[in-house]
Amino acid sequence: MGAIDPDRLVFLDESGLDTRLTRAYARAPGGQRAVGRVPGGNWRRLTILGALARTGLVAVMTVAAATSTAVFLAFIEGMLIPMLHARPGAMVVMDNLAPHKAAGVRAALRQAGLEHRYLPAYSPDLNPIEPCWSKLKGELRSAAPRSLDALDNALPSALGAITPEDAQAWFHHCGYRST
Repeated sequence: MGAIDPDRLVFLDESGLDTRLTRAYARAPGGQRAVGRVPGGNWRRLTILGALARTGLVAVMTVAAATSTAVFLAFIEGMLIPMLHARPGAMVVMDNLAPHKAAGVRAALRQAGLEHRYLPAYSPDLNPIEPCWSKLKGELRSAAPRSLDALDNALPSALGAITPEDAQAWFHHCGYRST
């Protein structure tokens, strides 16, 4: 992808968020115990699907299900394609998850006039949305939501913490530099 302008690239990925997100370390004044709670086996999960460009997050959707072809196609058609109409020449970049390669997904992207590429297998270091998910989960760990409603309510603030400067730094870190 060396000859492609990084400003055209829009990286897609999904990640799991759950109600057991909690900080791994705590602090307390000297001589006092740091007290916290980590939920046991009763937790719920959301899947977040997103698209990241050098200017920041382009589209985000959550669903209380795993990423199937139907879920990914709903994200592509309902969220991503309408948002990318404002980005002529955008190129969608995805990893090799089976729903990403589904014929319906390829057809929807083609019909919308969007080019797409796939990252090499096992290459999260080439996908700038991976550190984006890491920052998002860090924000959610601070909020410590313990129900799906609390998780859903914490998401806008956590997503708001992801800045265009973050996105540019993640693109640069992954080797996508503007000329």
